[in-house]
Amino acid sequence: MRNMAIGVDSLLAVLEDPAPEENWAKAEPVKGDHIRVRRIGGLYYHHGIYVSDDEVISFAGDDDYNPVDWWDTEIQATSFEQFRQGGEIEVRKYTEKEAESLCDVDDTIAFARACLGNKDYDLLFHNCEHFANACKLGVYRSQQTENLLLGDALTKAIQCLWDEDARRQWFTEAWEDLKAQVQDKLRRDKEKEDKDEGEGD
Repeated sequence: MRNMAIGVDSLLAVLEDPAPEENWAKAEPVKGDHIRVRRIGGLYYHHGIYVSDDEVISFAGDDDYNPVDWWDTEIQATSFEQFRQGGEIEVRKYTEKEAESLCDVDDTIAFARACLGNKDYDLLFHNCEHFANACKLGVYRSQQTENLLLGDALTKAIQCLWDEDARRQWFTEAWEDLKAQVQDKLRRDKEKEDKDEGEGD
């Protein structure tokens, strides 16, 4: 059984052996894919396991449009549209070496579903990326966390603060991401309102 907890020894191993660069592609996901969507101009990425357009399994809060709703978060099954919130989906691609360790589709989905209801979310040590990698590779790692712990994220943040072009690009992408989320929420709220009115007739 794959482990859904990280200890001090695991953390030290991460720091001593950084994860290799990951490959992502903008593509239509298929059953069992590890997918992600950019949030707030790349400030972070939200990860999950795609099962179908009706089922994506990931950590999600009650308010899925609140980027800091982490204290009331659990592994849930949502629709694909709810997961992406108007954003552009990327699919994880694996090297030949990584492919040798991939869990098959049925095992990936079975493990993801077995974790439904898990509320042990931790931004650094038990986040949506840890979960998705555990499902696909049986490896409990998060490149976002490792970049933060190893200082790579801080370096990029400082560069963004002092580089006008980088800063302008981040603001543009953040605005596009937030606008897409708001438009998606308005669309889904309108669909729900129309459905409720139809059922009331």
